[in-house]
Amino acid sequence: MRRTLWRLLRYTRPHVAVLVVAFVCMALVGLTTGAYAYLTGPALRFLLSGGEQGFAGANRVPWLGDLPRDAALWGFPLVMVVVGAVKGVGYLGQFYFMGLFAQRVVKDVRRELFLKLTSLSPAQLARERQGDLLSRFSADVTAVETAAMYTVGSYLRDSLQVLILAGVALSMSPLLGGLMLVVIPLAALPASRLTRKVLKGTREGQTQLGHLAGQLHEGLGGLRTIQAFNGQEAELARFASHAKAHEEAVVGAAWARGAVPGVMEVLAAAALAGALAFAASTRLMEPEALLSLLTAVILVYQPVKDLGRVTQFAMQAGAAGERLFALLDLTHPVADAPDAVPAPPLAHALRLEDVRFAYGERPALDGVTLELKAGQVTALVGGSGGGKSTVTSLLLRFERPQSGRMTLDGVDVDRYTAASLRQQFALVTQEPLLFQGSVLENLRYARPDATREEVEAAAKVANADGFIRGLPQGYDTRIGERGVTLSGGQRQRLCIARAVLARAQVLVLDEATSSLDPESEREVQAALAMVLPGRTALVIAHRLSTVVSADVLHVMEAGRAVESGTHAELLQKGGRYAALWRMQTEGPAERGAA
Repeated sequence: MRRTLWRLLRYTRPHVAVLVVAFVCMALVGLTTGAYAYLTGPALRFLLSGGEQGFAGANRVPWLGDLPRDAALWGFPLVMVVVGAVKGVGYLGQFYFMGLFAQRVVKDVRRELFLKLTSLSPAQLARERQGDLLSRFSADVTAVETAAMYTVGSYLRDSLQVLILAGVALSMSPLLGGLMLVVIPLAALPASRLTRKVLKGTREGQTQLGHLAGQLHEGLGGLRTIQAFNGQEAELARFASHAKAHEEAVVGAAWARGAVPGVMEVLAAAALAGALAFAASTRLMEPEALLSLLTAVILVYQPVKDLGRVTQFAMQAGAAGERLFALLDLTHPVADAPDAVPAPPLAHALRLEDVRFAYGERPALDGVTLELKAGQVTALVGGSGGGKSTVTSLLLRFERPQSGRMTLDGVDVDRYTAASLRQQFALVTQEPLLFQGSVLENLRYARPDATREEVEAAAKVANADGFIRGLPQGYDTRIGERGVTLSGGQRQRLCIARAVLARAQVLVLDEATSSLDPESEREVQAALAMVLPGRTALVIAHRLSTVVSADVLHVMEAGRAVESGTHAELLQKGGRYAALWRMQTEGPAERGAA
């Protein structure tokens, strides 16, 4: 926990200047609070004597010098007003600058977290529940924000107030002030035990909150399935289980959190009662001096209690920090070598040579060797689980082979930076991914500096220009989140146009038509017929009819390329590809007759 808190403090370094200004404001609050305590006794005597006496029987008021009585009558209240005004300004500045400090710290945390999320491999994120990731980005970051806003400021402000008020109390009476202040460290032992309970409950509460967010995300995404199978009761029971665990953890932490100020109140009351009894029996002090001392001691317990309260915020931030750093400490499985250089453009071929790869214990590729030649369309076909999408992940450097190697024009790709290799690919996936915004903004995502003419030319190549111009505002039409206002075929053609606009060396189509209805598929096929000729492309498909014109086809099965050749060559062989072709093109009656 301590190491985590130190790591969180690293985010405060760039904003130390704002923290210094906030500390100056806190110093004003601390000094004026001490001044209030010091002036309490003189104020009582001033009130009782009608302005005749100030402090300890003297015929003047401290800080007012030897002013006449009439001047003192308005001068002393003026001092109180000035002290109050300075304290108010200090409070205002303290909260403003601490708020600014907290927001800047949290902005840096969110930025680093978002950068990490977008830099990890898809397989790494697939192992995490999406709702839990969102919980870390929201609830856990909020805990850090609360700590930055209140804990750092409280440690500075309240520690300073404790020192100032303790100084006032000791200046009035070292003996009595010391006896009353000695109770403060005695409260540390029970407070520390309770704080550990707060930490344990907070950790468990944050974990269960992540489970709740994860189930909510799954439930909203799979609502049709849940309702179709009447699974609401089962989902509710699972949700209730996590909710109960979260409740128990939070309530337990709240009990321990509430006990800390209770302990402080009891000890403070005991110290005050003992001091009053001691002062009354010994008559060591004048009444107004005793009042100032008691005021200082009473006021000193408030910042001490605040320190105990905000320590729990620090514990919450520590528990949240552990979850955040568990994510931030993940590293991409494909890290650049120290001497890696940018990759040159593909000139001849990309090759996988005896490549093996597994997801945990599940093998995905088992000694695959295949070649992707420049200027040719290469297709990977076969049933699910054959390893087709894994080849794409390896080529795009989302994953690293566990054995074997990949080469670019004969050079091992580990010699090059992953970013420069990815830059040579334009990817179109099975699920069209569009962003909230206009058609033009979505197409320019591939190349932000593209002119409108270049965007329109790419759309024409992808057979998308016609329907785009038919939209209400043409290329400036906003298409909603994930392109919800468009049909599946329209969304996919926009993705193809975006890939064309990228001017990448290799176009990768990963099941680009498998989720489309027949009409949308025909639209996309027409677009691909315009896009693919003369390009270097890798096409992954279940439907063989979409790749019959490919220059070379590889049939993937159980992680191996079991057959390779053109459509005609593979049909002539009469092997696995020919069997798949008959299965997809012949009707059930024909297959039965055969």
